[in-house]
Amino acid sequence: MNIKPSSSSENKKKLSRILKDKNLGVKYDIGCGANKMSGFTGVDIRPLPGVDIVADLEKYPWPIPSESASLVVCSHVLEHIQPGKVDARIIGLAELLEKKKIITKKEIMEYMGEMDFESTFIRFMDEIWRILKPGGEFLFRVPYAGTTGYYQDPTHVNPITEAKMYYFDPFHPSNLYKIYRPKPWEIVHQFWDTEAIMEVLLIKRREDKSFSKHVEFRKEYEKK
Repeated sequence: MNIKPSSSSENKKKLSRILKDKNLGVKYDIGCGANKMSGFTGVDIRPLPGVDIVADLEKYPWPIPSESASLVVCSHVLEHIQPGKVDARIIGLAELLEKKKIITKKEIMEYMGEMDFESTFIRFMDEIWRILKPGGEFLFRVPYAGTTGYYQDPTHVNPITEAKMYYFDPFHPSNLYKIYRPKPWEIVHQFWDTEAIMEVLLIKRREDKSFSKHVEFRKEYEKK
C-alpha cells in the first residue's frame, strides 16, 4: 500500500481512516527507506517497496494524524535533517507572491509547508512529539558526531551528541531546555560510542507552563 497524500482535508481524513482501519497508526518507522521494520508503518520521501506514506520529512506538518502512535523509530535519519532555519529569502519570496496574489496561503502550505520556525531539526523533533500519544516512545540511532560514519556520507548535515538532547528535556540539570523551549521530552536512555553510533530513547512529556521557568520552579510538576 503506497499513499501519497496532499494537504487537502479530504485526503488527510482518508489517510487517517486507512491508518485506523489497517491498525497501522501504532508504530511508525520514519525514514524507513526500503528496510521498514516488521509491523511498522513506513514513512519516507521515496516510494520504495514497503513505504506506506510518501512524505518529505522536512515539510511540516506531516500527513499523519496527531497522537496516532505509541512508538516511533528512526534509524540513521536525524543526521540528514537540516539544523538551521529555512532560508529567509524563500520565506520572503513566498510572502511576496502571496501579497501579489500570485499564489494563496493554502497553496504555500500545500507545496512548501510551514517555514517560520527556529530550527528545522527542532521542528522535526516537535513533529515526532505531535504524532506520538502522551507517554509514547521515540527511539533513534545516528552515527556519533565527528566519526568516520558521520563524515563519510555527503548528505549528513546534522551532527548529534548526547549533549544535543539536553535541549529537549525540561528536567535535565543543564537547564538548556529554556533556551529554545521545544516540545518536552524525557531522556530515558542514551548510549554512545564516540567512535561509532549513538542510540537514544525518549518519552513524550505532556506540556506544562512550568517548563518555561527556571528548573528550581518546576518541582511542583514532579509531584503531579
